[in-house]
Amino acid sequence: MGIGIFWVLVAAVMLGFYALPSKFVQNYAIENTWGVFWLLAMLIVPVFATTFLVDGLSATYAQVPTTVFIYILLLSLLWGVGNLMWGISISKIGMALGFSLLIGVGTLVGSLLPFLMGDFQKIFTPGGLFILFGIFIIMLGIIANGKAGLLRETFENQTDQTINNTKNMRTGIIMCILGGICAAGFNLSYYVADSVGLIGQISQEQYGNPAWIARLAVMLPSFIGSGIITITYFIIQLNKNKSWSNFQQIESTKNIVLIAIMAVVYCTSLIIYGLGAFMLGSLGTSVGFAVFQTGCIMVANMIGIATGEWKNAGSKSKNWLLLGLIIMALGIVIIAYGNSKMS
Repeated sequence: MGIGIFWVLVAAVMLGFYALPSKFVQNYAIENTWGVFWLLAMLIVPVFATTFLVDGLSATYAQVPTTVFIYILLLSLLWGVGNLMWGISISKIGMALGFSLLIGVGTLVGSLLPFLMGDFQKIFTPGGLFILFGIFIIMLGIIANGKAGLLRETFENQTDQTINNTKNMRTGIIMCILGGICAAGFNLSYYVADSVGLIGQISQEQYGNPAWIARLAVMLPSFIGSGIITITYFIIQLNKNKSWSNFQQIESTKNIVLIAIMAVVYCTSLIIYGLGAFMLGSLGTSVGFAVFQTGCIMVANMIGIATGEWKNAGSKSKNWLLLGLIIMALGIVIIAYGNSKMS
């Protein structure tokens, strides 16, 4: 079990770092940067890696009922919608609060639903109760983190237009909560693919793929489903804003290399998460997702501190941030302990 938690934490660190190269992308509009990113991350990188590394891929998929792929597609489409809603909402409520809300709602939904769908009776065991308690503690930490974000944004923007900001804040919060619910489609689609469709088991047992390579087969349909939504949206934005010409900028080659690094790190983090969730046993998609999401938000905030994002925040917001990080770390320890009691 310990090695499973380790891999999930490695994945969380990678996901927390994946967007860092975007700070060095120049002369690209948002739709240029993120359009290329989602094209690479959802289609090109996972399709190439899966077809190149996974033995017996088509034969594996042939043994999975069509209804399973339909469920995976629908859930992964929700994941794509969640990503887009979050991206729009942060322009209204800010990165700090938006990230906390998305991760918080996504953690709650994405952790509890696989638990309830697969092993409901285990909730009432000592280990299950510890896991639920750990998720509750994590939620408290995320709330504290969100409080820190609100205080920071208030401190940094004391000359706002109150009416417009209140309207934007309300709309942004609603969109972010809905986006968090939809984004949980990633974890649910993984659960359906691995625990219901048994794609990973077939790939490992019948075609001899190692566990981490089998996770590529498990996740590929989810990547494609999410990619349909995100890529379509950014193509529309590129046409609407006439941003295609930005790809002719002299910095374009460097930009695409940076974005490609982001895409590889992003995809790798999700694959490693899948491996960690597999190693955590029957409740891996519940336990692993809570640890994964929490670790990601902790790393992202620490990167924000290191790159000066909290430099101008007040001491009160910094104290709430530190409190939130400590509480979330405690929640991870409690969940890990609870999962060890499930064996």
